[in-house]
Amino acid sequence: MVTATRQRPRTAEMARPNSGSPSRSAAEFAVGSLEAELSAIGKAVPAREWADVPADYFANLDNYLHHAPKEK
Repeated sequence: MVTATRQRPRTAEMARPNSGSPSRSAAEFAVGSLEAELSAIGKAVPAREWADVPADYFANLDNYLHHAPKEK
């Protein structure tokens, strides 16, 4: 399993102390940075590992994680 180990840089606006402005619920990153990072992680996984992922994994994620009833 591949995990991200480096932190994304914070924007200058995030680094400034709060001056009474509304707080932000998520960090701001460069456009496409999450997509690029997830793509790189996916490419780092060998094809034989992807072959082990069930075809209905995303449709039945709750079943595989929490043993909930499978969707038909």
